Amino acid sequence: MKKIFISILLCICVFANAQPFRFIVAADGSGTHTTLQSAIDACPDNVRSVIFIKNGTYYGQTYLGTKTLASTKLISLIGESRNQVILTYDKSLPMVTKFEDATTFQIYAKDFYAENVTFENTAGVSAGQALALYTAGDRATFKNCYLKGFQDTYRSKKGTRAYLKDCKIEGTVDFIYAGGTVFFDYCELHCLQGGGYIAAPEDAYLAIPRTSTVCDKFIRLGFIFRNCNITAQTGVADNSYYLGRPWNTTAGAYYLNCKLGKHINPKGWKEWNGSETTASFAEYNSMNADGTPADVSGRVSWSFQLPEADVTNLFTTAGIYARISSELYQPEPICVSPSAPTSVIVVGNNISWLAVNGAVGYVLLKDGKYLASLSELTFADNSGVSGTYSVKTVGTLGVMSEATSSSTAIVEIKNSELQATVTNGMISLSKQATVSIYSVSGEKVATAFNCISLQISYLTKGIYFLKMKDLNGNLANQKIIIN
Repeated sequence: MKKIFISILLCICVFANAQPFRFIVAADGSGTHTTLQSAIDACPDNVRSVIFIKNGTYYGQTYLGTKTLASTKLISLIGESRNQVILTYDKSLPMVTKFEDATTFQIYAKDFYAENVTFENTAGVSAGQALALYTAGDRATFKNCYLKGFQDTYRSKKGTRAYLKDCKIEGTVDFIYAGGTVFFDYCELHCLQGGGYIAAPEDAYLAIPRTSTVCDKFIRLGFIFRNCNITAQTGVADNSYYLGRPWNTTAGAYYLNCKLGKHINPKGWKEWNGSETTASFAEYNSMNADGTPADVSGRVSWSFQLPEADVTNLFTTAGIYARISSELYQPEPICVSPSAPTSVIVVGNNISWLAVNGAVGYVLLKDGKYLASLSELTFADNSGVSGTYSVKTVGTLGVMSEATSSSTAIVEIKNSELQATVTNGMISLSKQATVSIYSVSGEKVATAFNCISLQISYLTKGIYFLKMKDLNGNLANQKIIIN
């Protein structure tokens, strides 16, 4: 299993060029492709391709592989910003004859990753089945994505594994449904007007037998909602939504440490064609929206409350996913953001920053919008238009850090006769001068009078500015980097 996981990581680090993204999709023509489908089609097989999507609305169906022919492409989609990168479609059943034709984005490939992307189907509240996303490949991971629809917003295929972290999923009827084994970690489940059911799990691929549980119940490996917030659109009536209903006889759904709004019916779960008699629906530590314990005394008799021992021992991603397949899947480390850049400095039209360990590249933003992606640590903005700059680190699979904004303490003033060099924890001056050292935020760190050198080993790594004045009154300001 370790060898499989290592091979996955190795192919993450293969890129087609000197910048972190193989392709850049932009509706306005400023990228390498104007549609996501054309970018995916151009990616090679069996090599990790990270695709950056600029803000914009992209209409139409997008496929990674097909129902009859799975893809071997390893794709990461990284959006510029979640709410402004929108993949959208508007077809539903019965407008078309099968659910695949009513789906915005379909994945028939392993090890897919997406971050900061909205998947949307706008067919309408009364249009019927209208999917925003269908995961039919194993090990699909989503971070900070938005799944928008009405009925059947998200579908997962039986026997596949998926993981959603910090995502928002909204809909009306069965808006999380079908047969995959999926963890929803710290997600928001947003219930819209005109509906009544959140989850509709199908037959679970596998189950944990009763003899292996403290609760003496089958744990059917379906949907697991962990630390989620169950919210409602304004106007949704109290007690009008159910946590789920069983689409088939061996369905399973579990809510662990979740906050439930007033729109959740006291019964919790809803019957469906008698399948509830063999389904496995449970909760652990359900809370009201304010974090106080929820009253679960009115729950339907065929649901149950999980004991802490089962939650601790059985409901881990590693433990659950390993039961589905011997191929290792560890999504939680994948979703950890890399460190943000430090000491982002703007001098004139040049922006620079310090390297981040493990980074495969950086994204430079200007006034919060994409400007460039690169592997270097400096960029010259020759647009002639001033702005505020920030930088994000790009890690493995394209996972991005928070942005670090620029800070300019001093404008550099060059003087060929008065210069400083940094070696072995010392600053050496070309001539005697008074020197003040400033951090990038403008804070004075130290001052030395009429010196030719000064010791700086006490300073932490980073970027600093020197203000120097020689005995004749000549001035020079210089940026230095201490590694």
